[in-house]
Amino acid sequence: MNLIFADHAWDDYLYWQKTDKKMVKRINSLIKDIQRSPFEGIGKPEPLKHALSGYWSRRINEEHRIIYKVES
Repeated sequence: MNLIFADHAWDDYLYWQKTDKKMVKRINSLIKDIQRSPFEGIGKPEPLKHALSGYWSRRINEEHRIIYKVES
């Protein structure tokens, strides 16, 4: 599975690497889980609707989410 970050998402990831190692550890854990099982697992995966139909989200914490799309 290839990971492609949106530019702003990559900037956010780099920011978290500098400021909050615990957040990066959680993000990495979510990414690994998404690779294993994209539609179930940790972070309360849920399909998005309307303009983001076809995408999924998972909770990083109470405030932040990972939004992703799985393509064949």
